[in-house]
Amino acid sequence: MVREFCRGDSTGATAGRNYRLLSIQRLVCVAICLLFSGVLLAAVAATLPTGFVETQIASGLSSPTAMEFAPDGRLFVCLQGGNLRVVKNGALLPTPFVTLTVDSSGERGLLGVAFDPSFATNNFVYVYYTVPGSPAHNRVSRFTANGDVAVAGSEVVLLNLDNLSSATNHNGGAIHFGPDGKLYVAVGENANSANSQTLVNLLGKVLRINSDGTIPADNPFFNTAGARKEIWALGLRNPFTFAFQPGTGRLFINDVGQSTWEEINDGIAGSNYGWSICEGACSPPNANFRDPLFQYGHGSSSTTGCAIVGGNFYNPSVVQFPASYVGKYFFADLCTGWIRLFDSSNNTAADFATGISSPVDLKVATDGSLYYLSIGSAAVFKVQFSGAAPSITTQPSNQTVMQGQPTTFTVAASGSTPLSYQWQRNQVNISGANASSYMIAATAFADNGARFRCVVSNAFGNATSNEATLTVNAPPNINTNLVDQTVMQGQPATFMVSASGSTPLSYQWQRNQVNISGANASSYIIASTTLSDNGAKFRCVVSNAFGNATSNEAMLTVQPPPPILLTEEGTDSAIAFDSVTMMRDPFPLANVFNFGSDNRTRVMLFSTNLDLLQGENSSAVTARAEDALLNVYPLTVEFVGPVPNLAGVTEVIVKLPDNLPTSQDVRVSVTLHAQTSNKVRLRIK
Repeated sequence: MVREFCRGDSTGATAGRNYRLLSIQRLVCVAICLLFSGVLLAAVAATLPTGFVETQIASGLSSPTAMEFAPDGRLFVCLQGGNLRVVKNGALLPTPFVTLTVDSSGERGLLGVAFDPSFATNNFVYVYYTVPGSPAHNRVSRFTANGDVAVAGSEVVLLNLDNLSSATNHNGGAIHFGPDGKLYVAVGENANSANSQTLVNLLGKVLRINSDGTIPADNPFFNTAGARKEIWALGLRNPFTFAFQPGTGRLFINDVGQSTWEEINDGIAGSNYGWSICEGACSPPNANFRDPLFQYGHGSSSTTGCAIVGGNFYNPSVVQFPASYVGKYFFADLCTGWIRLFDSSNNTAADFATGISSPVDLKVATDGSLYYLSIGSAAVFKVQFSGAAPSITTQPSNQTVMQGQPTTFTVAASGSTPLSYQWQRNQVNISGANASSYMIAATAFADNGARFRCVVSNAFGNATSNEATLTVNAPPNINTNLVDQTVMQGQPATFMVSASGSTPLSYQWQRNQVNISGANASSYIIASTTLSDNGAKFRCVVSNAFGNATSNEAMLTVQPPPPILLTEEGTDSAIAFDSVTMMRDPFPLANVFNFGSDNRTRVMLFSTNLDLLQGENSSAVTARAEDALLNVYPLTVEFVGPVPNLAGVTEVIVKLPDNLPTSQDVRVSVTLHAQTSNKVRLRIK
């Protein structure tokens, strides 16, 4: 078997491009030869990221090809020669679960294992192996478990694949149940690229069958004439491994390339991945084929290789690795011995482990550990995370201070050092706040109610503290001062103050520095002003538990309404009399009937809203006349006084000047306290 596995191909199609000996043979044959020659292979420790350690779980596994966890936690390992071994409670059991008669030449043999979704009740175990014969063929069978071994004679053949040529490579072999409960089978093209693009055989495909071997009616080619109904996707070269993502059900298919590219493909029903028309992404693009999500070239560097093997999503029941690993896809290369991490959010890959002796499979356990199967070391290894992500041990506490005082928030955390700190205010980073404590040297009232927390980070993750609230107590502060008010008598007047400070705030309005009963809001209204309010000063004292503040004083000016000279109804003609003769207009400028020696005419007018204040006399009132050309003539006011028995009516006596134009109308108005009356018409002789 060793000689057959390691020899080159020389017959028929084997000499052509599509039937080259896989790199997996060329590299692994040395290890196999050493194993079978009795040379002990020492396990080679992988180089892992900081915080990760590995443990050898089982050794002495001759030519391992694949592994899978049973739902109960046991690890089943396929050996190429036909033994299905069981690792239980960290130990390799001496008795195989089953020993199959297989053709193990080249890449043939026992290549895949899967467990029924209802394994807990039906104990069904599925395997993919090469049946010897002339010609040989690959097969999917089901066995029934009885504890750690298969029930004798329990094999049920579910699917016999197409007969194989003399080429012993490109068998595929991975089998897994999807989230839909169907069994998916990855099959290589048997070193004949033409198989990948035809629907008449099962080679170079991913197949989908029911757990009993029947074919689901919703398979993409179920109703295609001449097509094998089991086919779910085509155009693959050697899909040695694939994996479903827990939770999402997304499928990634690893396809081993020929001489240029290794591929991670997005598993989608009915897809054609292009082999052998394309290796890697099609160039130029071809709409008939689905390009890989990620591809890497052939070589011997930390990012190149020759055969993509193993694939598993990091979505365990218990997350052990740092959070940044969750949802990523582990994959390995047989030739260069590394494990890398694929991020499907941006289709990029990052390094994880190097120095592995020919890895062939990867699995993530429910406890969050990563297992890898090494054919070069003939062993299974478990990778665990030993570094500790930060954990908050002391949360920052709420702080209460007086305005202007300092305050400090402090957090304590455990975890692998070095730890980094980033304080946030209302969930926004504070520039330069990168210590385990954060101090505000002098608090302002604007800081009141702000929430502070700290994000603590290290190489293995981060932790965010709870939020602590800062309460800043402050006496009242007047923000908006009062404004002087000027209103007409009878109109309302409102004074308003705006203040900040710790609540609750209390308000007390004062008039001329005397408290106004019941005036305890942020505004004070006089519903109807009177002349007695004129000149009053108002202010507000704002108080809280921490002090008080007094606003400025605002002056209230109450203006009387303008005088109204009385007119004949429906006209602008003044009700006016000669003050001596009591004659109506037109008025002469001179009149011999006069109480004065100047013989000038005195006219009696009548007005409302012309009340003199205490101490005032007729000098407080002015009068004037306007002619048709708007020339203004001052009139001397000689008397102002109330009209007996006519409440609210005031008599005004004015003297007509000698320069007033004659034989026309003039318009007369009076003014008191800067309030000017209406203009009334007088006729002049």
